[in-house]
Amino acid sequence: MMKFNLYLKDTHLDILDELKEKHSISSNEELVKRYVKSALSLEDRDLIFEVIREKCSGCFSSEPQFEVDMDEEDFKKLKTIFEEYDFDTYFTDEERVSKTIRCIINFVEEEPELISI
Repeated sequence: MMKFNLYLKDTHLDILDELKEKHSISSNEELVKRYVKSALSLEDRDLIFEVIREKCSGCFSSEPQFEVDMDEEDFKKLKTIFEEYDFDTYFTDEERVSKTIRCIINFVEEEPELISI
């Protein structure tokens, strides 16, 4: 297991609040971990990451929101996904992995029937 700070924007926190209510899960961390597992198990990752779902407008406006204690293998997979897709430059692994998780959260909001926990 590895612990890292997850960088999210306010919109992602709002989405997580809605999803917590929908799934009767009280923990943001638990919700994020479940959706990451589900996203990583999808056969076609392009569904989530090929379309730019998380555009940045010239600045890095996400902030560390809470810590996530994630399986190290999942963290490595998220880093690999970041490297495979054409994302903007980020300076730390935490920021890179957070970017992929923000894309997953956006995908869940846009295509809720395509990913489940």
